[in-house]
Amino acid sequence: MVALCICVVGLWGAAAEAGEELATPQVPEEAFDEDGFDAGEPRVEARLVMEAEEVRPGDTVAVGVLFDIDPGWHIYWRSSGQGGMPTTIDFEVDEGSVGPTKWPEPRPYNEAGGRIITFGYSTSVLLFAEAEVAEDAEGEVEISADVDYLVCEVDCIPGSARLRRALSVGEEHRLDEVSAAHFHRARDRLPRTSEHRGIDLKVGYSKVPIERGDEFRIEVSAIGCQGEDEPDCISLAEVPEAAEDAFVFESVDAIRLEVARVAAHPEAHSGWFVELNGRATQDEPDGDGRLRGVLRLRDEEGNKIPTELDVLLPRVDSEEAQALVLGEGIQEATPSGEDGGPAEDSPFALWYVLLLAFLGGAVLNLMPCVFPVLAVKVFAFVNLVHEERQNLYVHSATYTAGIVVSMLVLAAVVLGLQVVGTHVGWGFQFQEPLFVAVVGAVLVVFALNLFGVFEVTLGPGKLQDVADLPASPRRSFGEGVLAVILATPCSAPMLGTAVGFALANSAWTVVLIFMVLGLGLAAPFVLLTWMPGAAKFLPRPGPWMKYFKQGLGFALLGTAIWLLWLIGQMTGVGGVTRLLIFFLACSLGVWLYGIVQFRSAPARRVGLAFMVAIVALAGFWSLRFDAAPSSTSAEAAEGALISWKEWSEEAVQEELAAGRPVFVDFTADWCVTCKVNEANVLERTRVLEAIEEYDVAMFMADWTHRDEAIRLKLAEFGKAGVPMYLVYSPEAPQDPQLLPELLTRTMVVEAMESAARP
Repeated sequence: MVALCICVVGLWGAAAEAGEELATPQVPEEAFDEDGFDAGEPRVEARLVMEAEEVRPGDTVAVGVLFDIDPGWHIYWRSSGQGGMPTTIDFEVDEGSVGPTKWPEPRPYNEAGGRIITFGYSTSVLLFAEAEVAEDAEGEVEISADVDYLVCEVDCIPGSARLRRALSVGEEHRLDEVSAAHFHRARDRLPRTSEHRGIDLKVGYSKVPIERGDEFRIEVSAIGCQGEDEPDCISLAEVPEAAEDAFVFESVDAIRLEVARVAAHPEAHSGWFVELNGRATQDEPDGDGRLRGVLRLRDEEGNKIPTELDVLLPRVDSEEAQALVLGEGIQEATPSGEDGGPAEDSPFALWYVLLLAFLGGAVLNLMPCVFPVLAVKVFAFVNLVHEERQNLYVHSATYTAGIVVSMLVLAAVVLGLQVVGTHVGWGFQFQEPLFVAVVGAVLVVFALNLFGVFEVTLGPGKLQDVADLPASPRRSFGEGVLAVILATPCSAPMLGTAVGFALANSAWTVVLIFMVLGLGLAAPFVLLTWMPGAAKFLPRPGPWMKYFKQGLGFALLGTAIWLLWLIGQMTGVGGVTRLLIFFLACSLGVWLYGIVQFRSAPARRVGLAFMVAIVALAGFWSLRFDAAPSSTSAEAAEGALISWKEWSEEAVQEELAAGRPVFVDFTADWCVTCKVNEANVLERTRVLEAIEEYDVAMFMADWTHRDEAIRLKLAEFGKAGVPMYLVYSPEAPQDPQLLPELLTRTMVVEAMESAARP
């Protein structure tokens, strides 16, 4: 009897594969319903069907709802996509139990003119479950199904059905031949695991863990045949023209997903490569989610081989998410390779990122942002190197402490802003005019100190010749603080990767990386002070140091001028005027203090009171900044050598669709490295000629003011600050080439040529 059933089912399967119309099962009246009425006509018929007419006690039998849907109309899958409403079925057996509903492979639908992608079924579909009859059942058991659905063409109409029927319990398991054919076809359409299909499935993420507001990519590679002569492999059909035809997926709470593109696998003989774009909302995620869906694979003969995808979507600081970050398994979690194929294994183990942070901090000493403080430290070192070793150790330790403490404060500010839902990047504080104003005032006051207007370290009655003054530990600590403040507009090589990794991860990772970054920034000076033979190569302190010290004050004033220019870019001429007035008030205040600094205590108190009053009143009046009339650096650069366009993702894609390569400069007026690259590389003749020769569309993404879209784009490539440079090719519009922070002309020209002539 079993053999006969298998034979019959095999014949039904062959008929189903041939696309033959199956007979409609006959069901009792209470097992049939119709709804979704449009113009008086029902658009959906629902039948409660069973694979067997009779079963034995303890048997398992398939039960399901067979939907017949009018042409042009459709109902929805267990997840309806960007619109619609999921179909729900609640099966019950009065003497037994029912397993989960099984869902055949759905198809995508373009609705609302293609703006909304939904997933569902049209014409006919059987949604079913496996029911187990109780061991002590006898006579009949009642099976029921409560159904709710939405049926759509252009208009959408809700429908429901309450279906009931009895199943005979006897001495044999007897199939219902007509219904069994439908169940066989439904089973054949069920998605299977990649292991069952013989498909090599890999998943990679551009960012882990995924936090609120993040934009990210998910890359799925499905390989049927790795090599041309590989035995017993699956030759997959060509990829579908429409990307959404490749993959359907369940909705994920607080995550928006869309299939961005599908392409032939760049390395395998036969394979698909599917890329999804995602964005996390600002809603708090409820633990780590999972990405569940169906790859709608086909073989070369056109046979459907739907394949399940069920992987971790790490959205919180969990052990699984950290395993992805540290490269310990689960799935690959890396950005795209330059060829647009699946990403390679991530190199970003924590030890590696800590090394990048240390080296990036050390290289910051060579950046123009930190030069004024570095010059001051050179002066201090000349004064210190001839002292006892113990004094050297104290000064290097306090300088390091000033840097590390400042870095930890900066990390705490970053974490605090993230807790309240504000995501920030490296150098974010220079987007605030008030912060820039305060830093500028500190530099002016520091310069006046170098000019001898007032002193910081000595009390009354102990004034010595300034050339013989040793630097104090308190001053070394302050210089460390100032070094950190001025370092943040720069993004040295290796620094961007390390800080980007930190800001995308847990609180302890942020703190650890910022601390190591500070140690790297302090390291060159500390090593210099500890070199036993350093004194042989440096002149002894003397009167010359008084003039050298004053000269360093002009370096600090030069940095203050840069900050004035930055205020002008953000707030206009009025902002520059207000800040100059504040600088003048600060200068007047410290000059008055310097006059009385070493006089009697009452005189010092009066001078200090006058200084505080002048600075406070001037600050209250002047430190109020409005936005400048011009909105972007691209607009301000209209008369520049390069015809910059204002960046947006849509504008970039439009140029790529027109066949033009694209260069995007992520910059900010407060980013000194950006300005150096623009002046020394981008605006040079060789690069300008390449822009014209290859017809490159030049876009500027200005991050001088806060811009969430730019921050998210930086985070997508693991960056926490500017500069960042992307070069797009029309042949691979979703896979730009990421250039280093420090550019060369040859590098830029070659990237443009490669994008124009892949």
